Amino acid sequence: MKRLPVMFLLALLAAASTAREGEGEVEYPEADPGVVVEDSAEIPEVELGAAITVDLRHMTEPPHTFTYNENDLFLSVATKWEKAEAAGSLRLRGLGFSTASSSADLEYIGYVDPWSLELESAYLDLYGLPLEPVDISIGRREIGWGVGDKLRTYDEVNPGDYEDPLNFGEHLGVNMVRLTGWFSGTWFMEGVFVPGFTPARLPAERWQEIPEMDLGEFMGLPLWLSELSTPVEQPEPTLAESSEYGARVRGSLGPVDLELAYLYTREHLPVATDLTVEMTVDPDAPPFTIPVNVTAKGTFPRRHIVGAAFAADILDIGLWGEAAAYIYPEDVIQTQTSPLGTIETVLYPEGAFFKWMGGIDYSFDGFYTQIQYIHGLYDERGAAEMGDYFVLALEKGLFYDALKIRLAAGVEVPDFDTLDENWGFILLPELTYEPLSGLAVILGGYWLEGEGDSKFAGMETNDEVYLKVRVDL
Repeated sequence: MKRLPVMFLLALLAAASTAREGEGEVEYPEADPGVVVEDSAEIPEVELGAAITVDLRHMTEPPHTFTYNENDLFLSVATKWEKAEAAGSLRLRGLGFSTASSSADLEYIGYVDPWSLELESAYLDLYGLPLEPVDISIGRREIGWGVGDKLRTYDEVNPGDYEDPLNFGEHLGVNMVRLTGWFSGTWFMEGVFVPGFTPARLPAERWQEIPEMDLGEFMGLPLWLSELSTPVEQPEPTLAESSEYGARVRGSLGPVDLELAYLYTREHLPVATDLTVEMTVDPDAPPFTIPVNVTAKGTFPRRHIVGAAFAADILDIGLWGEAAAYIYPEDVIQTQTSPLGTIETVLYPEGAFFKWMGGIDYSFDGFYTQIQYIHGLYDERGAAEMGDYFVLALEKGLFYDALKIRLAAGVEVPDFDTLDENWGFILLPELTYEPLSGLAVILGGYWLEGEGDSKFAGMETNDEVYLKVRVDL
């Protein structure tokens, strides 16, 4: 089994080497060994890019505080040859607020003005080298699988970046080797090998859904949660435990784009597979209870993903859809150790559960409208957890698109049978002003409501307004 990734990539090379003859072939110049020619084209030009973003948010609910303060400087560099390209990007972030709590902290800029530097991408692309029908990419980058608009069912090559949970579709770059074999001008097969595991980035605690835990009783007294710790155990950094790989075939049949994909990966969000309950002493515990500390260790189980998608533009109407099967090769078991003993529970059984989505968009009289339906979001596992979501967006440009008004809304249905008791709703109005090319000022907000077991019900106090600025240099 350890040879599978290497054999898989070699098979892709072999298949692509027999692809299309005479179609898009590269003509290599014949070199004269007796003549030395200085060709300026051999000296690649370096392209530099930069962007500045500002993001400031304030809660509209008590305690009416600022919740987000980010100033980013994006820097990118790229250089191109005739059959190769190298590129990379950095993000210099000023994120958050001062965390200084003593006069000594004021001596360090990290406490006074928190900042960080992130490497977003750094990769090399080879086009037709060394084998003409195959493109090779090596390095840190992000690729997207599927066709949905930001919300997709099997876009799992890169782990999600959920730092801003309502900025859908964000991912982290990871190191990978990607081979793309072209069979024609519209059909290709792509193979991906990711040698090391990278978990997803989680949002702030106020955006995380904290599950209710029934700790039970001991000697007739209920157990009371005093402290909760959530360590994670990542897989060992070996090819057998940490590597991920997959492939997809994509192409067009007339106006319809088709895609079929397979991925062998791990959960990028931790699963609480080990739960330990220990008695403790807590003077704040309610009377006639036993205070306990709970340790919920998260791990990242293996899984197979098989996905398919289509996208079409028919009579100026855009249509798209995806479906994916998530398959656990073995039961995902939670081991609970407490004063009551040790209990093993099957969280997710061996076998498959399914996610799917579909969408439609249309433009008319200066309006753009889009509707998407999603069964199962990125953090939902197992058939019992799958929720249904309906997303509607309406956009109108004014004054030659210098001013754009956008209104988006989402409805969450955890269970149609209990819709009157369990539901969620989010409204996202946004106004964008672009007075100059490459300059945008955005004013918007979030309004969340919900009841029962919906995700939005636990977040309805997170309503906020925001001001964003983006400058492309």
